[in-house]
Amino acid sequence: MPSYPSAQPAALYQDFPITLVASTDSGVTTSSQFAVGPSAGGAGVTIMIVNTTNQDATGQWAATDVAANYQPLSGCIVTAGSSLAYNLSGGWMRFAFSIAPTSGSLIVSR
Repeated sequence: MPSYPSAQPAALYQDFPITLVASTDSGVTTSSQFAVGPSAGGAGVTIMIVNTTNQDATGQWAATDVAANYQPLSGCIVTAGSSLAYNLSGGWMRFAFSIAPTSGSLIVSR
């Protein structure tokens, strides 16, 4: 049964993936949030998202980490059992599920 990791990183760094999982026992349908810093020179970054859950995950972005500010990212829907490379430049990111997953995990890397 998926659940949040005990120690959640606050930022996504090159070569240090983060495993995000929705907690099914409490009906949580939103992953932990994480900061995405720009790459060297201020260019955008490509995030690889691997979804091994049994539910589709929708990427959400906010300039600041305030729950009400998160908005769906255009084209950032990672269907169950698939992966997606997504380009983005800084800010905060999290994922939402319409139904809490009952298996698998969601992994992000850059």
